[in-house]
Amino acid sequence: MTKREQIASAFQSNRRALAGYVARLVVREDIAEELVQQAAVRALEQESLPEDATELRAWFFRVATNLALDHLRKHSTWREGVLGETRGRAERDAGFVAESRLLSGSPEMKTIAKDHLAVCFACTIRNLRHEESAALLLKEVYDFTVDEVARVMGASFGQAKAWIQSARAQLKAKYDASCALVAQEGVCFQCVELDRFFQADQGDPLAGSERDVDARLAIVRERREVPLGRWHRQMMRLVEDVLDEGPSNRSRT
Repeated sequence: MTKREQIASAFQSNRRALAGYVARLVVREDIAEELVQQAAVRALEQESLPEDATELRAWFFRVATNLALDHLRKHSTWREGVLGETRGRAERDAGFVAESRLLSGSPEMKTIAKDHLAVCFACTIRNLRHEESAALLLKEVYDFTVDEVARVMGASFGQAKAWIQSARAQLKAKYDASCALVAQEGVCFQCVELDRFFQADQGDPLAGSERDVDARLAIVRERREVPLGRWHRQMMRLVEDVLDEGPSNRSRT
């Protein structure tokens, strides 16, 4: 097997994980795909790469992380509450509503609540510092140790640990304030509403759990290599439209 073939094989074995990871950082599947392809090109350009599979995986994640963080620094249009704004936009879009109704009761929508919780998680960490989001995902979703996270991100152990702790604390505060699934007092329970709308009959995705950050992370980890379904791909295109238009006074949270 040639060097190029070895690199291509190693890349393919990590591709789905890399795509999911970058997509959760940039919240754009098309951009994530571009960045992952750039990581592959950089691998092919290297004269030598780690031979150990674990070290090679870390190398791919390091390159993907650097590319994603660089993209976010240059193209940051995200704002808190965009999912609420998108909901309002979706409800006014007759075509989107009609297409959504056609999917009601279909097998592909059975996991809509968990899918939406994972999308919500990505949108929520998008409001954190980029380094905090990356460190949290690497540690809690993609199974890197804190020491490995530090090496992937070119940081000290203490800095990586601080990023992870800060991310967890901020997520707890955000969910405590906005998610009705936490204490039945928040303003958002879109995942359960979608479960009902699409007749998935799976109910509350956090049922039986502590309803905390770890419970959400468990679902995100379970779905870490699952690409967006058809409905969420359409929804994320609406998110892009909303971001392009700027803040709306008609937004709902």
